[in-house]
Amino acid sequence: MKRFKSISFVLALMAVLVLVFSVTPATAAPPKQKNIILSTTTSTQDSGLLDVLIPVFEKKTGYFVKTIAVGSGQAMAMGKKGEADVLLVHSPAAEKKF
Repeated sequence: MKRFKSISFVLALMAVLVLVFSVTPATAAPPKQKNIILSTTTSTQDSGLLDVLIPVFEKKTGYFVKTIAVGSGQAMAMGKKGEADVLLVHSPAAEKKF
């Protein structure tokens, strides 16, 4: 059962990353600086998933991804302050409040 939950989490995480990284508004001007700050949880960083996904994203888009691994609360605080462009957290109650 635990393995099934882990696989489900990884699949959901991959789907979120694909959506977040591939959706851009049609009217958006090209960015001047091609960097993205990803604030994520330490467990996501430690999983190795980002080591696989980020190089593919960087190669496909030309964006450089700087990853900052912290707790969910800290990641959301960074987002509130505008210190991160993308948040990847797993605290559903805090996410709804955010």
